[in-house]
Amino acid sequence: MTAVLAGEQQIALDVVGAGTIEARIMVRWGRVAMTFTAAEQVQRMLGLFGLARQAMVGVVERVPMPVVEDPVSDVAVLAAITWTHTPTGAASVERMYHLGMRRTISFVALTIGPVAFHILDRAGLDSAMKALVRAHQLSVTVYADGHRFADDPNVAAWERSSRRVLKPHGNGWSYR
Repeated sequence: MTAVLAGEQQIALDVVGAGTIEARIMVRWGRVAMTFTAAEQVQRMLGLFGLARQAMVGVVERVPMPVVEDPVSDVAVLAAITWTHTPTGAASVERMYHLGMRRTISFVALTIGPVAFHILDRAGLDSAMKALVRAHQLSVTVYADGHRFADDPNVAAWERSSRRVLKPHGNGWSYR
């Protein structure tokens, strides 16, 4: 599934069951709805979008996009993802021919699990980052272990607190 981020994004945050074992933070923008089940997942998602921000060098400030009519239903969702594990991803700079601008432009492709975010401009990225920063702040209070993942993953001194390393153990391998 591909989600295009261009221009200011309308992003909604919802919290369900704060402080319980069933706590959830839901982030919805466009036709993508993501549900986080742990503070570490929110922290990592924020870090992955920070990675996309680093890749934005050389990408235009604002890409003029054609007017798109609103969907028939405002509640229509194309992809609903519930993160049960900490997401991993990668960012790369891609190129495409933009018909409206009549030239080739660069954009950032951020692939996280089953979703590829094509980030066309800084306004799209900045609004996503703003919502994810808020979700990260919420995760610290919503989840019981939130305090362990309170650090901003986009600062130079940050290190993952739950890094698991695969090591030989007996006849096989185990995480230690």
